[in-house]
Amino acid sequence: MAKLRVYKRSSKFIDQVDLVGEISSLGLIEGLKKYYDPPLEREAKSIVAGPSFLQFLNKLFQIQISSGDIINLESSSHSKFYMLSTSGTWDEIIKLQ
Repeated sequence: MAKLRVYKRSSKFIDQVDLVGEISSLGLIEGLKKYYDPPLEREAKSIVAGPSFLQFLNKLFQIQISSGDIINLESSSHSKFYMLSTSGTWDEIIKLQ
């Protein structure tokens, strides 16, 4: 079964453009530790990644997902991270080695 994690931004204010720069320079894991609360986690068998996805996440986690929040989709050997942009689209975070 797949895991869905939501990382909500902590109360520490940082503009989203600066947040993206910080994650790029610190690395994803360190950025998550510095600017995000511990993740909320649920299991899922499948998801529909379309216009209703944000509403699905809000209902599943019973929280309001907002711009700058990060979701992690993990199943078997795959793990992808996405950040909700200010325009309401999901931007993939690519971990560089």
